Amino acid sequence: MDFKATPVEYKKIATAMGFSPMAKANLAEVYRIAQKCGADMFVFHIGQWSDKCEATYNSFLKELSIPKSGITFVSKDGDPKVELLSLCAENKIDLLALGALTREKMFKVFNVSIARDVCRKADVSLLLLTNSTVEGRVCERIVVNGSDHPKTPDTLATAVWLSSKLGSRELYVVDELNEKSLVHPDDDKSQLNSTRKRKQIEREQHGRIAKLLSCCSVSKKLEIKEQHVFGKPGYTIAHYAKVKRADLLIVNSPDTKLGLFDRIFKHDLEYILSDLPTNLLIVHTTKILRHA
Repeated sequence: MDFKATPVEYKKIATAMGFSPMAKANLAEVYRIAQKCGADMFVFHIGQWSDKCEATYNSFLKELSIPKSGITFVSKDGDPKVELLSLCAENKIDLLALGALTREKMFKVFNVSIARDVCRKADVSLLLLTNSTVEGRVCERIVVNGSDHPKTPDTLATAVWLSSKLGSRELYVVDELNEKSLVHPDDDKSQLNSTRKRKQIEREQHGRIAKLLSCCSVSKKLEIKEQHVFGKPGYTIAHYAKVKRADLLIVNSPDTKLGLFDRIFKHDLEYILSDLPTNLLIVHTTKILRHA
């Protein structure tokens, strides 16, 4: 694998202007992130823009002490699932941040949130915010996917870059390994062989991740920890992020556009989307894939 890693630095960050109970908190959260990244901020509103909307939006900005001149505001009528992505393309957005519910139940599989539907079709990096606050808090712990995949070098480099911007203290690189690569032991000899195989795989993957990190500019204040886990991709890292009480989980973008069939028969990213453990960043890269 090519170990050259290039962070996806976010220069233009956008969010959707909705009027849910979390609208003001999401606006505050995205503004803080944009400021820390030195990015231009865009606010998109999809639907009819009324005087009431204008008054609410202006009151949010005033209460949050956000200068109106510091934000590019765009209003457009149409289907949010279509127009949000259209506006991202028109304005060359690098990161789209949306509020999202933490859990997507099976009986709602035909009526998913706009955030998740956009996620399955996005060609930009997507940040799903589950616990925005008006006051804000430090993003201390970040969990990032470290699996053996062509997109991982850039995703890991992006996590390191973003950690420095957000002032994070800990970065956990989680390498999800296929449990099918291990033989399930049925006696002492096979147990020993399985243990040896597991350690061999972990050593090989440790070397790979060490090479990836050597390509990144790591802050001295950032402590990086590595964890190799055997289990279902997506489900395992989501569980790990929840146990570690991570403030942010960062993963690769999906290799293919996900549809209804993927939501019913979950895999990888769909395990995470169905029960978000924390804020989720899906890093979009344009890597040529060598495997799916």
